[in-house]
Amino acid sequence: MNKNNKKKTVIVTGFFGSPAEETARILSRDRNLPLVILDEEIEAADGRSVKRICMTEGEHSYRNKEFEMLEAFAGKECVILCGDGVLHDDMSRELIADCELVISGSDMSPDELWNGAKAVADTTYHAFMLFGTEEEKRTAFDKLLERQKILFKGESDD
Repeated sequence: MNKNNKKKTVIVTGFFGSPAEETARILSRDRNLPLVILDEEIEAADGRSVKRICMTEGEHSYRNKEFEMLEAFAGKECVILCGDGVLHDDMSRELIADCELVISGSDMSPDELWNGAKAVADTTYHAFMLFGTEEEKRTAFDKLLERQKILFKGESDD
């Protein structure tokens, strides 16, 4: 976790299944900063759910909307909760580089993350959680977790 408190914008993201929202709410409260939940801002501006945006326009369109919303809030004194894929976008990573980055779940086991992911399966836009057997879902989850470990390792001090 990057703990450079001189940066006024705190970005919270994390592994799928981690308590990223809880982490963001605690940081917001402890630092007395407003909390911005990026997906809620995108949905309010667009009028559709993130899941619907991804289904009808594809993830690329969602990532563009995510970048635009992140750009609107980055640099402000706030805590911004972002989804677990925000670091996949080069332009978003450039914005995040000027912020404090907190990655939730880096201290959790794969089983703990899997249990967290199952708890939110009906609200996720990760399609692999919506279809198939439990074993197929777990296999896809483990593959995502490995990609996230590589991605997040380059972005944190953990």
